[in-house]
Amino acid sequence: MEFDLSLGQISSLLHHAKNPALAAMLPVIMAAILAEVLAIELKGRRYPWKDSLVSAGVAVGHALLQALANGVIVGGLAAAAYHFRLFTVNVSLHTPLRLLALFLLADFAFYWEHRCSHSVNLMWASHSVHHSIERMVLTASFRLAWTPLLSGVFLFYLPIVWLGFAPQWVFGMASASLVYQIFVHTELAPRVGWLEWLFNTPSAHRVHHASNDLYIDKNFGGVLLIWDHLFGTYQAERADVPIRFGLIHPRSEPANPFVIAYQELWGVVKSVARARDWREALGRLFAPPGWNAP
Repeated sequence: MEFDLSLGQISSLLHHAKNPALAAMLPVIMAAILAEVLAIELKGRRYPWKDSLVSAGVAVGHALLQALANGVIVGGLAAAAYHFRLFTVNVSLHTPLRLLALFLLADFAFYWEHRCSHSVNLMWASHSVHHSIERMVLTASFRLAWTPLLSGVFLFYLPIVWLGFAPQWVFGMASASLVYQIFVHTELAPRVGWLEWLFNTPSAHRVHHASNDLYIDKNFGGVLLIWDHLFGTYQAERADVPIRFGLIHPRSEPANPFVIAYQELWGVVKSVARARDWREALGRLFAPPGWNAP
């Protein structure tokens, strides 16, 4: 069977991987950040300008390295998965049921890649970047990994491509989910109760970013929280347990984007190098964070 994606089509896939949803929503995002700044200051609290500037620096590094990795992820692995697809599922704005199916599949994939990012040490080395914030403001969502290939999150979306959904639609849906998630990174919105049976909310996501024992490793959903209810990882925010944001072991230099991006990964590399045998080395890579060899 001949490879059925031309160079022009692969170039188109890379173009669509740039997150057009983010570009379209940028004015709304900037307006929301400005409104949040004003609301926090008017409440008599100090807005975390320094942390937000650091988050912006981390975002620049993520964008540059993600753009470099897209050639491998979208132009290579996703294109290959689509070449060997089981079916061809044509999706457009005029096929609402197929769009809904794609949304549910992509959100399900996000739940599991997010959950695994907390339970697999090598993945946590990348994802911990996002949890390094100690104030929950919209710019906290900008803290994304500088290791797009090592993080492995793209692997969770390849089965959807293999089923027959075009890569640009799969990764476009994943990008749209990330844009939605920007707006759940805030400490201003109150809990809305029943809505959390369906959707990720600011209250639910504050719980996810907490390092308290009660809250840790909960609420992994992207847009929907139904997966957390189904798989037992939902936890409501409680008034009697104030949230403590940030990592259990904070970064040594919390204002340095390079330290934020790579300190955890460097720790994994050193622990693997010190491993007594291959079993311990594999444990240091794939066991949960904090795992100790027997």
